[in-house]
Parts: sequence; C-alpha cells; structure tokens
Amino acid sequence: MKVWPLFALFSLSVFAYEPENDQVLRFEHSPFKDVQLQCERDKHIVPKRSELQLDNYALLAADNGERVAIITLTNTAGGQRIFNQDHIVAVMADCARLFPQAFEIRLAPRQQTSLQIHFGRTLQPVLQLISSQ
Repeated sequence: MKVWPLFALFSLSVFAYEPENDQVLRFEHSPFKDVQLQCERDKHIVPKRSELQLDNYALLAADNGERVAIITLTNTAGGQRIFNQDHIVAVMADCARLFPQAFEIRLAPRQQTSLQIHFGRTLQPVLQLISSQ
C-alpha cells in the first residue's frame, strides 16, 4: 500500500528539526523587576513617551545569548495608538540600555495585548524592562 511511504515521510519531517540545546529559550528569574536601578551608564537612552502601559513581562534567554521578553501592554489613551521598539528599553546586567529589534503593533483604546519581543544575542542578561510610564 501507499500508506507506509507517507507515514515514513511524515515521521522524518516531525523529527527533522531539533534545535540545538544552546538555542532553547528558558524563563529567567527577574529579581530586579520591581527595583529602582541606579545605573548611570547609557542613562540618556530612554523609551519614547507614550500612553502605553507596560503591565507585566517575563524574560527568556538561551545559552547562545538570545534574549527575548514576553510583554503585556495596555493602551491607556482614549484613541488608537501604535507601539513599537522605541517605546521600551532593556536594562542589561552591565547597566547598558538596549532597544528591542523592530516591531510595530496597533492598539485600540483601552486594549490590552501580549506579545514577544527580541533583543538579539548578548552576553549580558536583561535585568529589567522600562517604558515611559
């Protein structure tokens, strides 16, 4: 029958991609999430002012240095707003500040959403995310 070759092909495609262990994202503990950091380095790098509120976030990292965050935002304005990489900054362990990779999302008034943002590869872990609110 022709079912066996299809099953074999499907089985190979399921196991064809297996990420390297150093590429697997893992949640990172965020002990500085609610702490006022006094980092002076790159203090001039600040998020763009907006009426978007960063409600919560979780940090993820891979052994290869990939840094990612899952964020929840709320548009506190009475009208539609656009949120992009200029509205959030990561404070790194060496006190450097880093904008995420480019993204853009539109939010209706009072709308809340969650999304994943990427900071690329870096040796320094993310200590905290900051927004203008």
